[in-house]
Amino acid sequence: MRSSDNCYCLEARIVSNNVSKEEQVELWHERLSHMNFRDLQILNKFNVVRGLPKLGKKANGVYGPCQQGKQTKSMHKKGKYLSTKEPLELLHMDLMGPMQTESLGGKRYIFVCVDDFSGFTWTYFLREKSETFDKFKMICNKIQNEMNSNIKSIKRIRSDHGREFENISFGTYCDSVGISHEFSAPRTPQQNRVVERKNRVLQEMARVMLLSNNVPRNLYAEVVNTACYIGKIVFLRPGTRQTSYKLWRGRKRNVSYFYTFGSKCYILNDRDQLGKFDAKSDEGIFIGYALNSRAYGVFNLKTQTIMELSNVVVDDTRLKSNNHEEEISIVDDSPLENVVETLNVKETQTIDRVPLLNSKEPVPWVRKLHDKEDIIGEVNEGGLDVK
Repeated sequence: MRSSDNCYCLEARIVSNNVSKEEQVELWHERLSHMNFRDLQILNKFNVVRGLPKLGKKANGVYGPCQQGKQTKSMHKKGKYLSTKEPLELLHMDLMGPMQTESLGGKRYIFVCVDDFSGFTWTYFLREKSETFDKFKMICNKIQNEMNSNIKSIKRIRSDHGREFENISFGTYCDSVGISHEFSAPRTPQQNRVVERKNRVLQEMARVMLLSNNVPRNLYAEVVNTACYIGKIVFLRPGTRQTSYKLWRGRKRNVSYFYTFGSKCYILNDRDQLGKFDAKSDEGIFIGYALNSRAYGVFNLKTQTIMELSNVVVDDTRLKSNNHEEEISIVDDSPLENVVETLNVKETQTIDRVPLLNSKEPVPWVRKLHDKEDIIGEVNEGGLDVK
């Protein structure tokens, strides 16, 4: 456009460069107390405040101060499908403990092992962390013998970086038998989530069973064993419509013999020489299922012992009493965890109550030793006041 003084003028829109726009976004980001960039764009889009200029988009990048102040752990998506194709392909392992209360056998740690494919679970109880390796070798031999080691063998195991798992003994043994040992990243239990989730389930089940039946905490090993025993029979493996027991054993399991933990039970007394009219059974508390025989684990209130028996009648239809904690308050430190052995428990001391005499008449032995003529005062008037 030519002006009156023969100058040419060019009309153009004023456009700010991208750098200044980006700097403006960062400026308002800081002014609004480091508000999230996505929320800042929403605030600007809907024009819900005054004085905020039109802002562009923030270029992709990492803003250091915000990362230092707001960074969180990475997300771990839940798997929708099975990552393994057969049993023993991957075993997850973890150690729970130490527990605040010792078990009857003096154990404070729980060694949990879970098969990734089936979800079948094993629990073992330890006094010290140093026992983990020996128990692991026993588990390997037992599992592979059960699944026919000539056909299937353990391929991989996964654990955290605990010293009970990451040591020379574990490394040497795994190398000798061809097992690959995988580790979860430090402070990232999500990578070992299968066994971590199982730990939580066992703890929650055991906690409810202890509290609902007022069972002493030193029976936690029996409670955890019962929770594990029931869980692998009735819980469905995620991603399938089969129970862990069905995937591992290949058949369904009968649950008609299940009873409520802590219920009152009657134990046939076939050990003592009973009289013709003596009671044939002792009262007890149902505390689980035997692992190596078709029997129940019971606590005999009369003999103060824990044993496994088949001649037991459990009554879980009536309301349970709330005095179990007093009845099993003193125990021996003998091993018990799998309810495999019969254990002796110290007997609780009891005090016989003396009946109260409501009559003012002297007790019988006083009448026999003294004649009535020798008694001062009237017998029926009570005691004699001496001043």
